Amino acid sequence: MRLLPSLALASCLALPTLGTAEPDEHAHHRIVSSDIVVKEAQYEVPDVEMRDEQGRLVRLRELLAEERPVAVNFIFTSCTTVCPVMTASFLQIQKTMQAGHVSAPDFISISIDPSFDTAPVLANYAKRFEANWSFITGSEEDVTRVLRAFDAYRGGKANHTPITLLRAPFGQSWTRVEGLASAENMVRVWKNLAPTG
Repeated sequence: MRLLPSLALASCLALPTLGTAEPDEHAHHRIVSSDIVVKEAQYEVPDVEMRDEQGRLVRLRELLAEERPVAVNFIFTSCTTVCPVMTASFLQIQKTMQAGHVSAPDFISISIDPSFDTAPVLANYAKRFEANWSFITGSEEDVTRVLRAFDAYRGGKANHTPITLLRAPFGQSWTRVEGLASAENMVRVWKNLAPTG
């Protein structure tokens, strides 16, 4: 992993305290504030078929193809803590980018609770939040494969933590934001990745 330029991200990390990141032996690979971690990582997208909120089959590798700018998070609709905040944040990020004439990535929320989050449930959830991006899920096995591939598997939805993954068009790596960053700060991170957008 390679750290993103600290100067460019310094302003991105001045966020309200929500908790403290635990130090570990890999701390030198991270930029750590009191509540979020931003780092660059390499992931291989699993070749799995999933379904979106309209019930349409989507191939994850095509949805996350390298030429597409993307922002991905992991949610489940029955969550009453972190997930509604992350969904509202995606909506606010879209609005902030639109107001600032910033070229936005394609937003994709992956449900980690496929047994409950069927296509109609995801569609209702998107409607409730007035969200106009893709909500997808798959079989338990495939969802677990995806979570493991993105180092987001925590043993079950009860251990879910906020993670947002960003990748600029034709990007060779992903920017991983762990924690609840404000929309303004997420936009700054995105502009640092895709400054011509």
